[in-house]
Amino acid sequence: MYKSTLKRKEYVEMLLSEHYEPGRQDRCKRWVYVHYVYPATHISERTFYRYLGEYEKRLLSEPEADAVQLSLW
Repeated sequence: MYKSTLKRKEYVEMLLSEHYEPGRQDRCKRWVYVHYVYPATHISERTFYRYLGEYEKRLLSEPEADAVQLSLW
């Protein structure tokens, strides 16, 4: 993958983390795309959701620092 694509993905993830509010209906992911991501990057909505899917998969696969399983032995 190109470096520019990786930088764009990181930028989209940063915009989403700053402006998306899960509890608010008026600050949904599509709103973030329309008001922040598209004007800055001019990527399609489909590409935005593809980046988002990869981002969410990565978040789910990363072990959390708080959740350390202790062994009995």
